[in-house]
Amino acid sequence: MKKGKHVGIMMVLISLLLAMIPFAGYAADAKLSVAPSGVTASADDGNVPANTVDGSLTTRWSASGDGQWIKYDLGSVKKVSYMKMAFISGDTRTSNFDIQTSTDNVNFTTVQSNVTSSLTTSLQTFDFPDVDPARYVRIVGHGNSANLWNSYTEVAIYGDNSVSASVDAKFSVSGSNVSASADDGNVPANTVDGNLTTRWSASGNGQWIKYDLGSNVRVAFIKIAFVSGDTRTSTFDIQTSTDNLNFSTVQANVTSSLNTSLQTFDFTDVASARYVRIVGHGNSNNLWNSYTEVEIYGEAPVIPGVSVSTSAQLATALSNASAGTTIVLANGTYAQTGPFVLSNKNGTASSPITIKAANAGQAIISGGASLQIQNSSNVVIEGLKFTNLGNTGLLLDGSNNIRVTRNRFALQATGSTLIWLQVSGVNSHHNRIDHNDFGPKSDTDPLIAYQGDNNGNISQYDVIEYNYFHDVGPWVANGKETIRLGLSGISLSNGYNTIQYNLFENCDGEPEIVSVKSSNNTVRYNTFKTSKGGLTSRHGHNNSFYGNYFLGDGVESEQAGIRIYGNDHKIYNNYMENLTANAIILDNADYDGGTGGYPSNPSADDLRAQWKIYRAQVVNNTIVNSTTGIIVGSGKPLAPQDSRVANNIVRNSTGTLYNEVGTTNTVFEGNIGYGSTVSNNSSRTTAQIWNTNPLFTTVNGLQKLSSTSPAINAAVGSYTYVTEDMDGEARSSNDIGADERSSSTTFGKHPMTVAEVGPNAP
Repeated sequence: MKKGKHVGIMMVLISLLLAMIPFAGYAADAKLSVAPSGVTASADDGNVPANTVDGSLTTRWSASGDGQWIKYDLGSVKKVSYMKMAFISGDTRTSNFDIQTSTDNVNFTTVQSNVTSSLTTSLQTFDFPDVDPARYVRIVGHGNSANLWNSYTEVAIYGDNSVSASVDAKFSVSGSNVSASADDGNVPANTVDGNLTTRWSASGNGQWIKYDLGSNVRVAFIKIAFVSGDTRTSTFDIQTSTDNLNFSTVQANVTSSLNTSLQTFDFTDVASARYVRIVGHGNSNNLWNSYTEVEIYGEAPVIPGVSVSTSAQLATALSNASAGTTIVLANGTYAQTGPFVLSNKNGTASSPITIKAANAGQAIISGGASLQIQNSSNVVIEGLKFTNLGNTGLLLDGSNNIRVTRNRFALQATGSTLIWLQVSGVNSHHNRIDHNDFGPKSDTDPLIAYQGDNNGNISQYDVIEYNYFHDVGPWVANGKETIRLGLSGISLSNGYNTIQYNLFENCDGEPEIVSVKSSNNTVRYNTFKTSKGGLTSRHGHNNSFYGNYFLGDGVESEQAGIRIYGNDHKIYNNYMENLTANAIILDNADYDGGTGGYPSNPSADDLRAQWKIYRAQVVNNTIVNSTTGIIVGSGKPLAPQDSRVANNIVRNSTGTLYNEVGTTNTVFEGNIGYGSTVSNNSSRTTAQIWNTNPLFTTVNGLQKLSSTSPAINAAVGSYTYVTEDMDGEARSSNDIGADERSSSTTFGKHPMTVAEVGPNAP
């Protein structure tokens, strides 16, 4: 590429054999070929054997006849910038030739004509305007039988080896993705609008206006149009910065042309310069200028890797992938009758296999296609959009250390059953599903389903976080969970999985938004907003549910909180408001797995049953303005045993605050209940349920303890796992409820918003 007005490119010499290996940074002038690697040479009369093109300085090739040529096939679409050749030293014959390029091997365009060699074995550079794309390059000689047009010893062709190599791009026309500011506030940003009728004037030496380009870029030159006819002297410096603090001058004491035509100010390319500012020189009598438009040109980062644009290319790239391979999907639709499969491929932690969209959400898996990752490890799937029909969009089968990030799942409805993302198979562990968008969904079956393996085990140590789940419905009695973490048959296996920092909004599929059907998992810091259903530990033991926000609208039915079965669950630090169904229920059951919870040979029917609760702990939760508070027991035969309800606050104006159905040995201590019926069947002491106003105050839309609340420093009992409150603040005074009293209004943990989850979140 040309230096200066074109994008400045670092010289990185890389052979064609390495051209398909991902590299970092910006597009670089790379050695596309050194003969013979990946190069085919041919001549129009067959007198030029291809095997002489071997890159050896001792090899010479001679040809006679005007128009004779030798051709190089670069093997794929390239951006060609220049060529280097070494000629026979001391050769006295006149040597003239043209350099031509072609994309189709038929129509050639001359990019350098009547070139004369220097006749030396040193590589000589023949530069010309970038040719994008040019697969074929040929050298066409001028001569006759008495005047051989040359003997040469080596040819190297340079350019960008990325199909998506960028060019000098306009980063900004003022007002587009640019924020402008000045040091004294006299320069309103909204004048930077690209409108040639808008002018901006400033006085005072050193005053500046700054542009934030929004991401790391390579700045090459700036164009500015000034007010025509302005007779004032106008000088300024152009500066760039990567950190918005330290600016370097790239053009000093520039004088404007004072006309409305865009004037170019060229300078050495500036790598990774996010911020650009124009610093004026002048005083109150010498305004340093009025300008009407600013444009900044340069190169944005090129996504490295194996570029694909068709389904066939994607399938081939998946088949050929190895550690470090990055497959970049161009904008478009990728469809076929069956799945795209990555099978038995293993990256490493430092060199994963990456499958990503060149532009997030613009590479679409559609039709009968899907993506399956089988028996593989250390793979990243990023930025794709799944709209396919009738098949699970993404299947992680027997794979580990897979990251699924910043994708969009919006599969087409079939009116049947369809899992959108499935995790299953032997040796599945340490997968991460983060920052994705799921929805809307109307078909039955979960959006995310963990199916386990044939040995009764669930995937372990996975994390599902920062995803946006939304618009699931219509409501069915069963089978349309948003997340199903396990199955009845694998419910006694330990997952050690974590579901955290997700937003569930308008997820109205069925009574269980998140259905945990395995053991030793954690569900924390999620937000359930205006969603019918709730969080359920349907099967399994020893799960923890804490720091979640359940925010209803008080109108739509079935907006619930947490329901559990099984042994040793912990429910604490959850905040629930305006729910229209049970906020927390320790349900009666129809099967007794025993105090240990692991009978020797439970039948399939036993595993599908609702298991009796042992040793559940419901501690430090806050329930506000909901239909029902904390319920222990129901109409089924097996009541919870050895459980504790402690240090909770329930403040409802109607319905039941606390209710124990039948007789259980549940311990109640340190709770506050206010505003409605405390219990239906037991009289409670103040030490168990204190009927007092908790004196809330509204902070960031939530009901929290005021400075005079009786809940402050009033919690009782020893629950050592409750070390912080729902805001993530340390519990210093041991307050009742999910909130530890604080004068702060900014907290590390809070209800998740759309801006904090999904593909576009930070």
